[in-house]
Amino acid sequence: MAMSRLSISITAPIVLVSALAVGLTVFLNVGKLDRTLAELEQSRLRFTLNNLRENLETGLDLGLPVKGLGNAQAAIDREARADPDIVSIAVLDDHGTVAFITGRSGRGTDDGAGTMRLHTGLSNNLGVSMGAIELSYSRRSHERFMAGISSQLRIAALVAILASSALAVLGIRLWVRRIRRTLRSIEHTLDQGAPPQHPDRRAAALAEQVNRSTQDALQELDRAERAITSADIAGTSL
Repeated sequence: MAMSRLSISITAPIVLVSALAVGLTVFLNVGKLDRTLAELEQSRLRFTLNNLRENLETGLDLGLPVKGLGNAQAAIDREARADPDIVSIAVLDDHGTVAFITGRSGRGTDDGAGTMRLHTGLSNNLGVSMGAIELSYSRRSHERFMAGISSQLRIAALVAILASSALAVLGIRLWVRRIRRTLRSIEHTLDQGAPPQHPDRRAAALAEQVNRSTQDALQELDRAERAITSADIAGTSL
């Protein structure tokens, strides 16, 4: 059975508002998750840089130059192996020259829109700047994870929209049908010539009561008119 214009007029705004609400909720939640994971990612990388800095500054406090730090290469290699998303870690001297680096292609490996670079300075116990540590990190794993989550949320949102739309259509059709049955029952009761279609008992009883009350009122009015007419005749006779 095709939907009536009344059902469509009521259902369309409900479906549209539901779709917008679900879509906006998914968009905001994905954005919030992305920001939260990015902050956690940066915090973890900052922790790695701080550990490296404390390790290397121990040698700098002893008066060694950056290039004389024998444990620097092993330290950055160990951190790079611990996280496969680390593209490279470079230790720079006070002139900005690379003293130690990890990564097969050297500094700047895999730089691009998907690469994040973090930087922290190196200094000795006198506060003299001795160099820096530079870390390049690929965000491709993060982007793949967010793409998978977004795809799953879009599917879930589509299912929710379809389910809510189906329930809205079904509920409104039943509601409209009940209203029409009630109106037809009242029409049939008031007009005996109208064909009954699925009469509503409560509506029929209400209409019957209205008819009965109307007939009683007409009878009372007729008796009152007769009494007045009789009184006028009696007064004229006297």
